[in-house]
Amino acid sequence: MKHALLVLDPQNDFFEEGNPNLGEFQATIPVVNRAMQLFHERGLPVIFMQHTSLKKPAGSHAWEIHPSFESQPEDIRLIKERENAFWDSELDATLIKHQVDSVIISGYLAERCVLSTLRGALERSYHGAILEGAIASLDSRFTRFTLEISPHLSMDELEVNLG
Repeated sequence: MKHALLVLDPQNDFFEEGNPNLGEFQATIPVVNRAMQLFHERGLPVIFMQHTSLKKPAGSHAWEIHPSFESQPEDIRLIKERENAFWDSELDATLIKHQVDSVIISGYLAERCVLSTLRGALERSYHGAILEGAIASLDSRFTRFTLEISPHLSMDELEVNLG
């Protein structure tokens, strides 16, 4: 099985003062960075999905990836305009190109983009799971709910699965 790590919406606007759950978002950064490190060490794809909208136009400060994420030049960056990162984007074609059949999902917002993308992956016959500690929402209840109803794995389980 070939895995890819999806990092959904790790953009500046979620890491600014107006976020009512900023601490939960900040707590995910070391987990996401550790997961990226594992994928990089194994030569597996890391894919950043950046949400674009009227409130967050491409190239704006809000749209840029927050500098706390330790992305590498080889990381893939794609744009999405929907909650489901597969919808009207290059994600499926990119995964096919890289012969990926399993996605590990991290990012924001748990009950919206993370859950929608997980369902999109499963509908397209990818194996999929959410990485525990690597998702957040504006309300912690939604983060817990998303993990409760979804396939998920811990960082320890990810390390074992990646070999």
